[in-house]
Amino acid sequence: MRKRILLLSVLTLMTAQIKARGKPAGAMRSYTLVHFLPGDFQNADTENFEAADLSEGVFQTVGRGSKPVSAVLTSGPLKALFPFDQLLLTANAALGPGDELACQAQVHTGSGWSPWFDFGSFNLAGGAASVRGRENPFGRMEIDTLILKSRAQYLRYRIKLSARAGSAPRALRLVSAVYTDTSLPYDEAAAVKRTAGFKPVKLAVPQYSQMLEQVNYSRDICSPTSLAMALNYFGLKSSPLETAAGVLDNTEKIYGNWSFNTRYAGAKGLYAWLTRLNSMDEAQKYLSAGIPLIASLTFGPGALKRSPLKKTAGHLMVVKGFDARGNIIVNDPGAPDSKTVQRVYNRKEFARAWFKNKYGTAYALTPAVNDFLTVRPPFAEMFSMPVNSGKDDREKLIETQVLPGERIKLIETSGGWLKIEALEQPHKERPDAKVLTPYSGWIEAENAVFSLPYEPDAVIKEKKAGLEDAAQGELSMGVKIKILGREKNSGLKCLLPGGESGVVSEKDVNYLPVKSTGDDLRKKITETARKFLGDKYYWGGRSGFGIDCSGLIGLAYRVRGTDLPRNASDQFAASSSSAPGNLKPADLVFSAEADNPKNINHVMLYSGNGKIIEATRDTDSAREVSFKEKFGLAFEKAKNGQVINGKKVYFRRIIK
Repeated sequence: MRKRILLLSVLTLMTAQIKARGKPAGAMRSYTLVHFLPGDFQNADTENFEAADLSEGVFQTVGRGSKPVSAVLTSGPLKALFPFDQLLLTANAALGPGDELACQAQVHTGSGWSPWFDFGSFNLAGGAASVRGRENPFGRMEIDTLILKSRAQYLRYRIKLSARAGSAPRALRLVSAVYTDTSLPYDEAAAVKRTAGFKPVKLAVPQYSQMLEQVNYSRDICSPTSLAMALNYFGLKSSPLETAAGVLDNTEKIYGNWSFNTRYAGAKGLYAWLTRLNSMDEAQKYLSAGIPLIASLTFGPGALKRSPLKKTAGHLMVVKGFDARGNIIVNDPGAPDSKTVQRVYNRKEFARAWFKNKYGTAYALTPAVNDFLTVRPPFAEMFSMPVNSGKDDREKLIETQVLPGERIKLIETSGGWLKIEALEQPHKERPDAKVLTPYSGWIEAENAVFSLPYEPDAVIKEKKAGLEDAAQGELSMGVKIKILGREKNSGLKCLLPGGESGVVSEKDVNYLPVKSTGDDLRKKITETARKFLGDKYYWGGRSGFGIDCSGLIGLAYRVRGTDLPRNASDQFAASSSSAPGNLKPADLVFSAEADNPKNINHVMLYSGNGKIIEATRDTDSAREVSFKEKFGLAFEKAKNGQVINGKKVYFRRIIK
């Protein structure tokens, strides 16, 4: 049985810093795709797979019969962000005795599509085997790494899950691909830089020494010993030798096949993927989310002080934290005993051994991929409950909109829906609540994308900005973007959720941080709000595709560098009181029902000369009118907290 399916292309892992003129400093050498949701992988084919419950995986093998089942998933062509000359590939699946998981990849260069390169087959019975000596005019397989002879711009993969006769349906849970341009130089400053949000972190990962194991194994099992530490950290009991037996590459007689180690962890119930990080900042984001990293390093004599090894052509250890000085805390399995496994290595020395020599190669493991999510363009609507399109009124269930690049956290799944927290939309759940908490609600799973958080370089300032060289033709006002480089004709190549890129015009963005202040800032905020005049009011809207009252205010401030809480009542709490006579353009006017004055339910932007800009249900539109037309009282006669025609009115200020 064959289907055409859209999968979710999920991106991670980059930290390109943009200089004043939009050129990247510390260019991205590697990029990682992590695919695990059923939303929008591009043009994938499946054979003997069907949609699975998301709590189990993305797809499952079809049926339960007396014969073995061979299920195959083939991705559509995936365009890379940049030309690459190395590729890693792995997958996760629920495996039972006798089941097998195989991975293959193709690349596209100037010579067309390559033959399929084989990343080996894996099973839990100790029969994992890579393919030796596979070479053709496009490149060669070196155990777990595809080395290309010329750089490629596209890739695609094929995953085969073979289930034994009589087995229950087996779930495919994750696929990841990592591509690298090894021609780019190592940028130490970008690799070791500490961002403003740096905080020390340390995960309580158990400590095992490979040197305490049987002498004929002890010097060869750094990878499975590190993996055993991570497995036990997540409550999955597995000794170093047990793990070593499970990950053994029977072709090469080695225990460090990167793809097999992650497939083993996936078969144990974790989400495990290969990645190549570009900086310590990326590693910090993983650790802060409770995800340890198993890093691959190479270093020469004396290059990594305090190491139990004088030098190594390849050694793996668990990265579990950073101290207050930014140095890296690890569990090094090469230590002579368990008490000395934990070590602190110099940040720069470790970065050279990891990022310079091994391109930041690591395994990432977690029981659930709840963090590092955002949504695909143009936006995702969030509802109070999963929507039955045939029965439910979507407009009555809308809570808010989530913009691409905004961080969301996965709470639970139900059918094709995800319950999330919109981490960048704080609000009070009740008027008497003491703290702001993220908005929570449901989005369609196809709209979610895996993405490591990144520091944005610019924000879209027009209602809708044209987007070239991308499937999605527009970006909404308020979307914050990471700039990858500068194109011709003032075009800025930007990163898009889903592993894609697109080009926006420089005239459509404000660079961050925004530098305007004072009256100039007030003027520009007011001008931004006026862009919506005449637009239809849209409950829950906070994008260029539709706005409600607080959505309008939030966008007007967001594109000028200030993020406000989501709701009118919370924007009220974030502002300070101002006398009407002192009001300036871009200050705010709030109202509540006279019989419930603490329940702020509407916000307006003061535009000067006694006028306000609002998105209102009164006219079902965004408009600019005089205060008198809105409330029936001349502006100069109004007082703070006064009841006017059944509304209690307040005058407030955000800009000091």
